[in-house]
Amino acid sequence: MPLGLQADDWPIFRGPNQNGISTETDFITEGTPKILWKAVVGLGHSSFTVADGLAYVTGHDGENAGTVFCFDAVSGSEKWKYEYENPLDPNSYAGGTTGAVTIHNGVAYHLARRGLLSALDAKTGELKWKTHLQKDHEIKGPTWGFTGAPVPMGENLLLAAGEAGTIVKMADGSIVSKTEKEAGYSTPYLFEKGGEKLALVSYKTGYKCIVPATGKVYWEAKWMTRYGVNATEPIVSGDYIFISTGYGKGATLLKWGGPGTGDYEEVWKSRDMKNQMNAAVLVDGFLYAIDGNERHPETGIKCMEMVSGKTKWIDKSTAHGAMTVAGKHLLVVTEKGKFQIAPVSTEGYKPTLEIQSVPGKVWTVPVLANGIVYLRNENGHVAAIDLRK
Repeated sequence: MPLGLQADDWPIFRGPNQNGISTETDFITEGTPKILWKAVVGLGHSSFTVADGLAYVTGHDGENAGTVFCFDAVSGSEKWKYEYENPLDPNSYAGGTTGAVTIHNGVAYHLARRGLLSALDAKTGELKWKTHLQKDHEIKGPTWGFTGAPVPMGENLLLAAGEAGTIVKMADGSIVSKTEKEAGYSTPYLFEKGGEKLALVSYKTGYKCIVPATGKVYWEAKWMTRYGVNATEPIVSGDYIFISTGYGKGATLLKWGGPGTGDYEEVWKSRDMKNQMNAAVLVDGFLYAIDGNERHPETGIKCMEMVSGKTKWIDKSTAHGAMTVAGKHLLVVTEKGKFQIAPVSTEGYKPTLEIQSVPGKVWTVPVLANGIVYLRNENGHVAAIDLRK
C-alpha cells in the first residue's frame, strides 16, 4: 500500500488488490443511509478512487475539455481540478471520460482517452509532468480511447497501451518499453506465479500473459468480440484464470500452472456469463457480476460457480448496473441509480438496504472507502453515501 494511505482507501481501479473487493466489514447493511454530499462533474463513466481523505473522479464538459476533480472525501468540498483538452468522442454512447485516476505515493496519475498521461500532486493538483502517448510516442489508441488505469509497478507505471502494455517511468513519464498495436480497455492485472512478477493485459483480439519487466509473452488467449471490445479484467485464482466479455461473447476458464509448465488449457467456455463493461468478483469459488449488455432485457446480476461454469441464479431487477463486494455483502447500483446492499449468497439476490443515489444511466462500479460509498452516472452526477455506523 502506498505510504500515507488509510487502511480502507481505494487508490486504484478495482481496489488495492485489483479484485473488486473491499476488506471493510464494519458498515451499515440495513435501513436507509444518508447521502453525505452530491456534485456534478460532467459526462463520463470513470469510477472514483479514494486516498488519504480525498476522492478523485473525472468528467467532461461536453465540448472539448476533460477534468480531473479532487474532493474532500467526507465533506465533498472541491479541493482542486485539473483541466485538459480532449474531444468528447461520442461513439454509441454520450462520450466523456472513462479511465480512473490512480493514486500512488502522493501522486495522482491519469491517462485520458486520447492518450494524455498526467502526473499531479495528489493534494494540490500541481502538474508534475505530462506526456502524450499518441502525439509524443506514436502509440495507437483503441477505437473508444485509452481506458485502463495506470498500474504502479516498482518505479514504473504499466499502461493499457499497445497489445502487450506500455511501461513509463513514474519520475518523468519517459518510455521504458512500448508495444504498437491496439490495446483493449481493461486495466492491467498484476500477479505472481512461479516466483515471477507477471501481468495480464487485454488487446483488441485477446489477452496476453506477460513479464512486464522484460516484455516476454508467456501465452496469449485469442478472444474475438464484436467491435473488438475486451474491456474487463481477468480473475486469477490459483491455477485458474477467468475471462469474460460482452456483446454475446461469453466467458472461458483457463488453467495454467505457471512459468515452465507450457501453455494453458481451456477448462470450459460458455455464453452464460457476459461481462460487457465491468469484471466479475470472485468470492468463495463463486463469481458475482452483471451479465449481459446494456439495453438487453435479459441483463442482470448473476451468480456462477467458477470451476464448473454453472449458473446459480440471475436477478434482472438491476439491469445493466454495476457492483463490488465488501466483506460478505454485494454493493450494487442498478442502471437507474438505486444503490443496494445484499448478502453474498449462492441462493439468490435479496437486498437489505436501498436508496436512490443518482439518476440513471449508471454503468460505473460503486466504490466503498472508509465507510463511504461513491457513485456516479453518465451525466456526471456524483453522490457519496454514508455507511459509517
